[in-house]
Amino acid sequence: MIFLKSLLFIVWNIALGLSLVFLFKWFLFNAKPRFIFGKRIPFTPGFFVAKREWLFSKVRDLLHDYLDQAAHLNTGNGYLVKWLGKIRQFLWQKTDFVQEWKFLPNKLKTTIRTKIVDAFANLATNLLRKTVPRLIEQLRIEHRIDEYDFQFSVEFFYGYFRKYVYKPLIIAFAVLNLIIGIMNMLLFLIIA
Repeated sequence: MIFLKSLLFIVWNIALGLSLVFLFKWFLFNAKPRFIFGKRIPFTPGFFVAKREWLFSKVRDLLHDYLDQAAHLNTGNGYLVKWLGKIRQFLWQKTDFVQEWKFLPNKLKTTIRTKIVDAFANLATNLLRKTVPRLIEQLRIEHRIDEYDFQFSVEFFYGYFRKYVYKPLIIAFAVLNLIIGIMNMLLFLIIA
């Protein structure tokens, strides 16, 4: 009878290990939110499912925000205006060598420096506000995001997860917990 009780250690340890692997899979790939007594269970939908949806929506939002800021030149508080301001400030610092020129009046030095900064700042403005949006339109980036959203679906990643992570984890945890269960069984038999 004691031997039969000791066999339960093996069964219990294997069941515990396999349930941990199942919970890990459920934590990553649970497709929809689950509720108990009208309250949502934490970590549902699964981490990977939620972060994948968040990532694709964030990429779409960033793309639309960039195109919106590039189209509206009067937007004074967007990140595109801040980038252009940083470019202008960087260029102003790098053209400091003009101030060291001798035999030129300060007004002419400032004019030369301003013209250099304006030329390169306008180049950066045209690049960021016209060329990049045109490339986004020509390369059909928004459609490619939708294609990647469809191509890299949860099922795609779940297939690779099952093949390369889930099955080896089940085998490894089953073997590890079998060994631990046998050790617990022997310890129980020695003590009892």
